[in-house]
Parts: sequence; C-alpha cells; structure tokens
Amino acid sequence: MKYVVAFVFCTCVFAQSQSQPFSCPSGTEDMLNYFVMAYPARVDKNMGPGNANPVYSSVVPDYGDNTYAAKFVYDRSTELGWTDPTSFKRFNIDLPMSRRCVPVGYSGATLKIPASNTFYQSYSQCAPYLTQPLGYVVNSVSASTWVNVGNVGPTRTRYFTYKYSCDSNYANCQYKEVYSLGLGIGLFDWKYYVNKQGSFVLQQESIINQEQGGQTTPSMPCANSYE
Repeated sequence: MKYVVAFVFCTCVFAQSQSQPFSCPSGTEDMLNYFVMAYPARVDKNMGPGNANPVYSSVVPDYGDNTYAAKFVYDRSTELGWTDPTSFKRFNIDLPMSRRCVPVGYSGATLKIPASNTFYQSYSQCAPYLTQPLGYVVNSVSASTWVNVGNVGPTRTRYFTYKYSCDSNYANCQYKEVYSLGLGIGLFDWKYYVNKQGSFVLQQESIINQEQGGQTTPSMPCANSYE
C-alpha cells in the first residue's frame, strides 16, 4: 500500500508504507511532524492567510500514528494551475526532500540529487504532454529554532531549502525556495528567490501564519498524480 500526504499549497508528499507505526530513533525527530499539521488538529484546522491560499494538511489514510517510510520524505507532484485538478506536474522519480529522521537540535543532512533523477512531466486532463529537466538539485533542512508564528505564538521551526537548476558541481543554482515549517502546524511561510549575478534575490513571499478552523476534501481526480 502507498500513502499520500498533501499540504494543499504547493506539493504532494509521498512515502511507501511500513507494516508498523513509525517512530524515529532516540536523539532524532520526525520531519513529517514539521511538513504537516499534527493529528488531530489537521482534521478540522488549517493554516490560513496571511497573504496566500490556506494550507490544508491531509494524510490518507489518517491514523494519527502514521506508517511512512523510514528514510526520506519525498516530493511527488505539485500544481500546474490552481483551478484545474486534472493539470499538475509530477516527477518521473520521487524527489527526496529530507531525511525522515533528523538530529534533535541540529540540521539535517544535505541531499544532492543528480539531474538524471529530476525530470518531471506536465499533465493536462490527467495525461502527460511535456517532459522537462529540473537540473541538479540541493535540498537541506536547518536546525530547529523558535519563531513567533502569527496567532500560534512561539513555534519550533525548521527551514527546508530547495535549490534547483544548479550546475554539475551543485553550485550556481538558479532558483531557491525556502519553506518555514513549524512543529505541529506545518508550512507557514514560503519564499521564492532567483539568482541574479551570483546573489539570490527575493521574488515572492507567501505568508500563511494564522491557524483557523476548517478543512477541505482534497480533489485528486487523476490517480497518476499520487499513485
């Protein structure tokens, strides 16, 4: 069986299931607790504006104690547009975002993904129509720090940094995204940068730092967006 985690802002996170509920070894903590809102809060709450679409965390199926793979949290698919759930982008090979278990109080391991493993396809009406390369990718997770988040208050936070279109030395990356991930609340801030003459320049920021009531049912009519 395969399980899907979706935070309905940017991406679909995936991992294969195990037969027993998962827990990280002593001295480490579970990054999935940063990527998505905690159970049972995610059943009827979300992270809202801010200045962007709300983020709904949905784990399918949701047992509270999850059964996801032990090694990594992956990115499988993301939106192509916000109005048509039959259009999306999907990696040909699931992209590892972070190790599943990271040291408490320390940064996670930096992951370097070769260009051969970062091709993705664009879909319309559930069918692929274009394949493109993302180039070399560098993913990293910061050590945890305390951040005062909107109406939530002080929250342990890790920053997931996603750099792509890098050269073969994993340098000179053209784009960078920084996701602020709060323990128990998930994504509450996103920043997008473009490399201009050797420096990353902020292009866009989405703030989603208000916890509020309400949930939605994910609309995923194309099985090939998540299976």
